Amino acid sequence: MGMNNASSTAAQRLARVRASLAEHGLDGLLVSQIANVRYLTGFSGSSGWLLLGSDRALFFTDGRYETQAEEELPGDVDLELVILRDGSIAGLSQRAAQEFAGRRVGFEGQHVAYGDWERLRGEDEAVEWQSVPGVVEALRAAKDDDEIALIGKAAEIAAAALLETLPTVRPGMREVDVAAELEYRMRRLGAEGAAFEVIVASGARTALPHAATSEREMREGDLLLIDFGARWRGYCSDMTRTFVLGEPQARQREVYDLVLAAQQAACAALRDGVTGAEVDAAARAVFTARGLEDRFPHSSGHGLGLEVHEGPRLGRRSEERLQPGTVVTVEPGLYFPGWGGIRIEDDLVVTTSGAGVLVELEKHRLRSLPS
Repeated sequence: MGMNNASSTAAQRLARVRASLAEHGLDGLLVSQIANVRYLTGFSGSSGWLLLGSDRALFFTDGRYETQAEEELPGDVDLELVILRDGSIAGLSQRAAQEFAGRRVGFEGQHVAYGDWERLRGEDEAVEWQSVPGVVEALRAAKDDDEIALIGKAAEIAAAALLETLPTVRPGMREVDVAAELEYRMRRLGAEGAAFEVIVASGARTALPHAATSEREMREGDLLLIDFGARWRGYCSDMTRTFVLGEPQARQREVYDLVLAAQQAACAALRDGVTGAEVDAAARAVFTARGLEDRFPHSSGHGLGLEVHEGPRLGRRSEERLQPGTVVTVEPGLYFPGWGGIRIEDDLVVTTSGAGVLVELEKHRLRSLPS
C-alpha cells in the first residue's frame, strides 16, 4: 500500500467509525457508498468496498483499480487490499464469512441493491448482517479545515468561471451554449469537472425549480437562472445566480429583492446548534409575510461535501442540529409558472459564532446582462 498525505487523516476517521460500532452493537461494518469509501480511505475510483472490523480492515475492488488502490490507500493503517478478479461481490461475501462468522456486521442498506444484498448474504448466511444507515454520513457532516478549504477552492473556481462566462452571454444564444461555456471555463481554471449537470434556464423556464438545460434561444428581457458548481479534488461547490438580459422590469426587481431578503434571513439564522428547520423557517417567513409561501416549493438548502447533496437538509422537518464545520447551501427561490422564477444560492460554513460564506459573488442587485 502506498503512503499519501491523507494517511493520518484516514487513520483518525477509521478510528472514529470503529468507536461507533459498539454504539450500534456491531462487530464490523461494510461501507459501500462510494463517497463514504473515499472519505475513509482516500480511494477515488468508482468501485470499492471497505469491510471494517475492530482491529483490521479489508478493501475490495476489481482488477481495473489494482494499481490505483495501491497508490491511494493509506499506508499507516492495517488495511488489506483484496482484488475481486471476477468483479463479483460473491468473493467479498466469502471473505466476510471467514472473518466474521457468527458475528454481527452492519451494512449501508440504503446504498445496497437487492441483487447485491442477496449475493452478500450468501447461501449459508454465516454472518449476521444488519442494515445501519448513516453511520459514516454522520461523521462526514462536520468538515475539517482541509475539507472546508477544498470546498472553498471549488467555489472559487466556479465563481471565477461564471464571471468569465457572463460577458459572452447575449440574446440569441441557446441555454446549452451558456452551459457549455461555463463548464469549459471551470475545467480551464482547474476543476475536475462540473459538480453536477449545469442548469441554465431562461424566460418562463426559470419557473422550473430544477429545470434541465434546453436548446431554447434566450431573448431580450428574459430572466436567466444559472445553477452550477465545480468539483475540486473530489469536493463540490453549488451556487445559483439569476440575471436579466437587458433592463430589469419592476416585477423582476421586486421578486429578486424578496428572494435576496429570504436568503439573507436564512444565512443570518445559521449558527452552531440551530436545526435545519429553523433555518428554513427564517427564509420561509419572508415569503409567508407576502402571501407567497406556496411559490417556494423546495427546502432552503442542503449539506455539501464529497457529494453535492448530503446531510444536513435545511427543510421544514429537518430537526438535525448543525455543528461547527458543517457546510451547507442556502438557496430559497420564488417560481411563477408562465412568468419565471428567481433563486439565489451560496455555500456557507457554520462556525461557533454564526456562518461564513465560502466565496463572495455579487448578488445585492438584479444584474443586467448586455442585450
